[in-house]
Amino acid sequence: MSPVKQVNVTSHSVVCCGCAQQCGLVVDVAANRVVDIRGDRNHPISSGFICPKGQDATELVYHRDRLLTPRKRVGPRGGGRWVEIDWDTALDEIASHITQITNVHGPRALAYSYGTFRGGDWGIGERFMNRFGSPNACGQDKICLGPLTLAEVLTYGMGPTVFSTPIAGTTRNIVVWGMRPAASAPLLWRAICKAHKAGAKLIVIDPERTREAARADLWLQVAPGRDAELALALMKILVANDLIEHNFVREHTLGFDDLRTHLASFNLADLARACEAPVERIEQVARLMGELRPMVINAGNGLCQSGAPSVQIGRAIACLIAVTGNLGVVGGHAMGGPPRDLRANGTMLDADLLSESARAERLGAEDYAYLGAGYAAVDEMVAQTWYGHRHTLSWLATAHEPSLWRAIEEERPYAVKALIVQDHNPLGANPNAAAVARALKSEHLELSVVHDLFMTPTAELADYVLPAAHWLEKPYLSFGLGFMGAFGDYAGANAAVVAPPAQARSDYEFWRDLGKRLGQAQQWPDRAEDFYSQCLAPAGLDFKTVTAARGPLYGAPARHPAHAEESTSTLKIGTPSGKVELSSSLLATWGLPALPTPVRPALDLHTSDYPLNLTTGGRSIEAFHENAQHMSRFRRKHPHPIATLHPATARRAGVREGDWLTIETPLGAIHQVAHLSGTLSERVVRADRWWYPEGTGETTDPYGLWATNINVCTSDAVADNDPVMGTWLMRGLPCRIVKYQG
Repeated sequence: MSPVKQVNVTSHSVVCCGCAQQCGLVVDVAANRVVDIRGDRNHPISSGFICPKGQDATELVYHRDRLLTPRKRVGPRGGGRWVEIDWDTALDEIASHITQITNVHGPRALAYSYGTFRGGDWGIGERFMNRFGSPNACGQDKICLGPLTLAEVLTYGMGPTVFSTPIAGTTRNIVVWGMRPAASAPLLWRAICKAHKAGAKLIVIDPERTREAARADLWLQVAPGRDAELALALMKILVANDLIEHNFVREHTLGFDDLRTHLASFNLADLARACEAPVERIEQVARLMGELRPMVINAGNGLCQSGAPSVQIGRAIACLIAVTGNLGVVGGHAMGGPPRDLRANGTMLDADLLSESARAERLGAEDYAYLGAGYAAVDEMVAQTWYGHRHTLSWLATAHEPSLWRAIEEERPYAVKALIVQDHNPLGANPNAAAVARALKSEHLELSVVHDLFMTPTAELADYVLPAAHWLEKPYLSFGLGFMGAFGDYAGANAAVVAPPAQARSDYEFWRDLGKRLGQAQQWPDRAEDFYSQCLAPAGLDFKTVTAARGPLYGAPARHPAHAEESTSTLKIGTPSGKVELSSSLLATWGLPALPTPVRPALDLHTSDYPLNLTTGGRSIEAFHENAQHMSRFRRKHPHPIATLHPATARRAGVREGDWLTIETPLGAIHQVAHLSGTLSERVVRADRWWYPEGTGETTDPYGLWATNINVCTSDAVADNDPVMGTWLMRGLPCRIVKYQG
């Protein structure tokens, strides 16, 4: 009998990058293979919590459909014919194409689009783009916390504060607004529940009676996209009943008299009718807001995807926080700002190397104030207040992705000829999928590269598809580059726990190796760990030291020893006036409403033809955007795309539970499975975003995208977008439903 071979198991403390919560995990590894993942009970923040995304992370690492070799297209785009190619040859060819294109059309003809957070090197391509001289790096900031953050920046001079954690026994009122923290921010939800149990009131504002609403002391149902009207109604009641915090308003705000006059111009009944909420219910919420302090308003992406009113919604909520005196108080809203000594994201991404003339040509700059002339004024005011850091809010001013598709297809305002897509499936995730498809198939697009874990509908239309590393296979630093400007003195790190497959490369490695071919050889350290050490060095830290800590360094340990004793508790207001600007001087300068004002998308056509109100998305804890459908646990629970609607609405359409139905807007139509629920009003339908990664057998629609993806029906039109930063319309669209007859 042969002896049993002993396999050494090593345990690694890591930060989970299955979503942006980033809990502490312990990962066991044997023979370069993950054999167990569990919550880290010794992590100072997550304390052993682990969700399905963390538990099931190895499904993506070892998935049978994972991309393992680089591919080059043969034949027409979308024809499904590929040949394998080695990395060096692929990058040589890609670099040669980019050189040829930009020699003719200039650096701006190269665009970069990135999506889902997948580790500390997420978005690192912006560093390459800034050095290359192209302003056209497209992130998802427009629909992911960006509008709320920019609204706070215009009001306070920095943000976001809407993710402030309530403090049990201190916070007396919690408002969860347009957010599902039980699914999207479970650590925040745990803190909310703890504070609620300690006596705080819990108010939930949402079109749907969510899990959070079921627990709440009061649920206020609001129509999708009409949150600005609701916030104005709440403020009108607060001011009329003298429920504001006079000392804070007097000492720290500017424009209150203008705001009071502005509020008086609205009729409360009209505001209530617009947001479809009873006046008496709004009055009840307003009274709790005015009487119970400190209060935290935790607001989410349900508000950031409303198109035209998105920043105005954020502005109204920011003013609500201010007039009730809940900014900069213990148990209320905390403002982090950029780190004192660590390199903030603007410096990490070399944003100062992009010339002002190039930045002025950023796609979207012509149509959206902050992306154009407004950016410099915001950057200047933030730098003056926060340690001189420049470009810490550049993550809110990435190029406008719907404008990218027009630039490719129509060559306006100029031609974009080359595109690199990383960790993203814009054909599934962007509004107006038809416009995205036309661009990706366009003969004007001379080079299309996708770097991802799996083939996607977008990848099928690329020229080169390159295999990416999973977050367990690459080192991590502090939230990812996009966030190193809003959460203060914070540094967390870990090494990769396993090596990636031989032909998979991390985001950092992709840009490092492309950079070496395009004049940036000296600017990219060979290892990401060494680059991260450069980012930590101003605080007297290095990657190895931070990795050795259990959990993140926060506060003084993340500052240089010379600054360790500095107080960070003083409320810093970084607006041009140095006050909380209830009437925004910057918005006025840009020719936009200076006071919170309801605005409507052009596609506000709720008529007899389109009588229903469509909202899209909504998180489940098993899912994080595009990877969800690859996960078996998610697919067992959600085997098909679901459209949720009220039983009475379904009955009028002849639809029963489990039937396939058709959802149609003025832009397009798709099919999903009906789920009947009284959690929504009779006027609202909520639809999943969906595509089938396993394929459907349809040669014309192999991923089922055109049949099921709700972004076939959403809008990217300038008239529907927010005029400040270009947020597109994904919630609050007119729609109709019929039983599917296919």
